[in-house]
Amino acid sequence: MKIRKALTASLASVILAGSCITPAAVYANDPPLYGDVNLDSSVDVSDAVMVARFCVMDAGLQITDYGKACGDVNADSKLDDKDLMKLLRFIAKQVTRSELGMPDTDEPRQQRSVSLMEGIEPQLANEKAPDRQFIASQMKLTADLLKAAANDPQSAGKNLMISPLSVSQALAMTANGANGNTKAEMEQLLGDTIDLETLNRYYAGYTAKLSRSEKVKLNLANAIWIKDDSRLIQVPEAFLQTTADYYHADAYKAPFNDTTAADINGWVYENTFGMIPELVDDINPDTVMMLVNAVAFDGEWASPFTLIEEDEPQLFHAYDGDMSADMMRGSGTCYLQDEHATGFIKRYAGGYSFAGILPDEDVTVSDYLDSMTGESLQAMLDSKDYADVIVTMPKFSDSYDILMNDMLMTLGMKDAFDPAAADLTGLNALGNTCIDFVLHKTFIEVNEKGTKAAAVTGNGTVAGAIRTTPQYITLDRPFLYMILDNNTNLPVFIGYVLHPVAGK
Repeated sequence: MKIRKALTASLASVILAGSCITPAAVYANDPPLYGDVNLDSSVDVSDAVMVARFCVMDAGLQITDYGKACGDVNADSKLDDKDLMKLLRFIAKQVTRSELGMPDTDEPRQQRSVSLMEGIEPQLANEKAPDRQFIASQMKLTADLLKAAANDPQSAGKNLMISPLSVSQALAMTANGANGNTKAEMEQLLGDTIDLETLNRYYAGYTAKLSRSEKVKLNLANAIWIKDDSRLIQVPEAFLQTTADYYHADAYKAPFNDTTAADINGWVYENTFGMIPELVDDINPDTVMMLVNAVAFDGEWASPFTLIEEDEPQLFHAYDGDMSADMMRGSGTCYLQDEHATGFIKRYAGGYSFAGILPDEDVTVSDYLDSMTGESLQAMLDSKDYADVIVTMPKFSDSYDILMNDMLMTLGMKDAFDPAAADLTGLNALGNTCIDFVLHKTFIEVNEKGTKAAAVTGNGTVAGAIRTTPQYITLDRPFLYMILDNNTNLPVFIGYVLHPVAGK
């Protein structure tokens, strides 16, 4: 009986709470000492300082997953103030290694994941700047994913948010290992009429131009874990080279046991600044590869909201009944309108904007989504009327996760999940490989200061005259929202609120 090998594409999208961290190799080839956080082959004050900075979430800290593992001197699978105190006591020679529960010898920590990027240098990608064709294809993908997620039973009655950017990055990496009809179906979903090779160039051009600044931070990271068993999987170097060139992906060889789950979760935690603490509980024994994407966003408003005084009405008319909410008021820069809804755009301090869309009173969010297409979404965003918009909306925060298998198959990506039909020989030369699951997790928090959002061309916009009479938008019933990249007007995140959860 043949062993079915499963490919897992996993997605994580969340907001960053500090500056971007570039993922480093999980473990060095020559493992350092137990307690050596900075990997300089000694255990001293500098290691304690790094642990202290980690505990206060210092945005400028550079620390590898292996360094964190070495700093976990009490072996409880987390790096925290308890490890710091033990390190300080050891450095002060108040206790011995054995009293700390550390090895009596300079025994290295067990190696787990090992970088496969040696000899694979990312080449300068032949980038292609986003144009009308690419933007139209990604608007279609955004509308299709949002509608499919909303119609999935897993989403019933829940607030929802997805990151089209995160989904497209993870699936596009996978598609580069597909052939035949498997590749054709994934191309159709991701790019409509655009072939994969051109999509690679577009994605490279699009992500390279995504804005980053001190007040508005975006982190985008990709990584691949491959099972250390050449009897089950042999990854062509061309696949690793392509994902490195166009998606800046790191690749690791790992045993695919509990230690690998810990490595993956550590990578996700680090690249989402702890907003998504873990992605997987364990790893299916049949799984031979995991592709993981993380998108993180942290943006301050260009002009902040003001919290409404407690003595004013603060009700949100949720789909299942009225509820109290922490409401805030501020100004927007653009007024939006289509046949069934009104909305606004409010800018962040650089590079991105928040769009809120309020369906008419006789139109539910579900009704509005039923008629949404890529073209209608584009038209709504292109209806910008530069105006003085007075916005009232609730603070909210929430997390969301969805197993995407069924919705992706509904959207036409079927063969990749079928063991009998999948052709992923471009990522496993041995064949007999299919996608096991695609998991998407997101987090968002919107308050008076700005937005933290989990996993973001002004083309064709019409600039109207500034209105002298202000427009009023009050999001006091279920609404849709987006975080937009100002260069392309493409949503990095999109979702809806059925009932607000008070901001943290």
